[in-house]
Amino acid sequence: MILMNTEKNVNKKVKLSKIISQSNIFLIQNINHKRQLFTEISKIIEASVNFSNKEILKFFLDKEKIENSSIGGGVALPNIKFTDINESLGLFLKLNKSINYNAIDNEPVDLIFTLVSPKIDSPIHLNELAYISRILTQKKTLQNIRGSLDIETIYAILTNEI
Repeated sequence: MILMNTEKNVNKKVKLSKIISQSNIFLIQNINHKRQLFTEISKIIEASVNFSNKEILKFFLDKEKIENSSIGGGVALPNIKFTDINESLGLFLKLNKSINYNAIDNEPVDLIFTLVSPKIDSPIHLNELAYISRILTQKKTLQNIRGSLDIETIYAILTNEI
């Protein structure tokens, strides 16, 4: 049985704690460029979907050719949809050094939130993207994340637990 997206379902408040766990937050070193970043993200996602990391990488690179996923302020929000998953999955990466991302504001990127969603949930996917974008464009939130040295603190900041 397929649950239809009703307006009630779409407008529910997004809870990041339902999308991301501490095990999907990564402090990454030695990423030097965008393709290398997407290769790492693809390897992580591969365990949750029915595609190889090479196929996932191609999805990301093809999508980036059409639309850059940077949202400004050193933050990127790449996202992708798959038919074989039932609920959204978030990954957060904090890089030890910023990389050139061809960002909309020409700022290098060091914080990346990747959202992987079911293909049938487009309205929910857009709602989640909007919510994550609002969080990751708040200067105080970004300062706190950049000043954090551990995954637990970053998780608490992202999920508004501190």
